[in-house]
Amino acid sequence: MKTMSAGPNSILNVTKGAPFALDAASFGMIAAGVAAIDLSNVFTIVHNSLRHGPGVALWIPSVAEASSGLSALAAVWIIASALRLASPGRMHWGGVALVHALASLCFSAQHVLGMVALRKVIYGVMGAHYQFELGDWLYEYRKDLLTYLIIAACLAAFRSRAENARREAAPRFESEPVFDIDIGARTIRVPLRAVLALRAAGNYVEVLLEDGRRLLVRGTLTSYAERLVPSGFERTHRSWLVNRARVTGLRPAGSGDMHLDLPGGCEAPLSRRFPEALRRLKQK
Repeated sequence: MKTMSAGPNSILNVTKGAPFALDAASFGMIAAGVAAIDLSNVFTIVHNSLRHGPGVALWIPSVAEASSGLSALAAVWIIASALRLASPGRMHWGGVALVHALASLCFSAQHVLGMVALRKVIYGVMGAHYQFELGDWLYEYRKDLLTYLIIAACLAAFRSRAENARREAAPRFESEPVFDIDIGARTIRVPLRAVLALRAAGNYVEVLLEDGRRLLVRGTLTSYAERLVPSGFERTHRSWLVNRARVTGLRPAGSGDMHLDLPGGCEAPLSRRFPEALRRLKQK
């Protein structure tokens, strides 16, 4: 975003993209995918059990899949944190692999602990007993590692898509410069086209905005003219600097001077001492 400052140290800059973050949309899509897989697994288990006997109680596979899915979703923050810390391009590949290997262990540990806790509670409510052997953790880790890699790939893809969308929108956004008005410790940012004119006021400059506000900033009109004339502002009087694109009309004021009409009923003088300004305004 182009930024023109009304303070003494005016600069032009371009904002950069924010670091990786787990946003609600990404989490929602992952949650929807997990729910769809879990639901499919439940129906598959029930269907297969009916083919070989009286069938399994529906609540058993439902609890198994739901507890696993919810615990995995609760641990997604670990994957997002690892990606933020160690994404390719931010760290060498050896470091990336080490960080994600450790993160996958943490992800699996939280997933298994949460899953087992949920199952024990629900089984107890149902009058049954759930037993988890420590040796089963290696079996779970193999599945958790695959889950970790899939979710990490999805988050990276979501981020890449968001960055591509931001880059595509950037030229349109950057074509609209803004004006920073520094008033003491406070900065007011407005679109540059919203600035109708600037008027010298002693050791200050009065900025006239299209919404009717008139803001005083410290500085000289000459210093602002040096920065704003290349952006379409015109020196029309020794005390006035006008946004040429916002002039809506010119009226004679006598003795060769003119009045410039601006939006909102504002007007600015055009002195006969600035004939080039009059010529450019008539060509606008």
